[in-house]
Amino acid sequence: MEISDYLTLEHVVLLTGTTKAGALDELVSTADDFSKSVGKETLRQAVWDREKMMSTGIGQGLGIPHVRLAGLSDAVMVVGVSRAGIADYESLDNQPVHIIVLIAAPQGKHEIYIRLLAKVANVLKQDDVRKAITEADDPAEVYRILTEGKV
Repeated sequence: MEISDYLTLEHVVLLTGTTKAGALDELVSTADDFSKSVGKETLRQAVWDREKMMSTGIGQGLGIPHVRLAGLSDAVMVVGVSRAGIADYESLDNQPVHIIVLIAAPQGKHEIYIRLLAKVANVLKQDDVRKAITEADDPAEVYRILTEGKV
């Protein structure tokens, strides 16, 4: 399993939103092409329903909202990067979130869902990778770092 199997360059965005709501809205809007099969509002609602259960801010500047939706044919990802950080993300370590990885997977594809979450977490646990992604000047550089798993 490779991140490049589920993430395209078009799904990487340098965030302009400074709040959790603004950032998640940007990610949902970026997901427009794959959200057509489930509907943008369905995707948005699923993301917020997940956030209501528990914040997906896992610490170390990372947020990984993840949902399972009927109607998707395969798992997909959208990545947003905020240099300034999203202070109101409610991260477990109470630090701003700089990298948000939205994962949407089809219902019933639990193994892919879990493996993709683990793959993303494994790549982003590296301090140098997180730093390089946060400092990247363009989405292509973020995509390269994520898909290669190294700086």
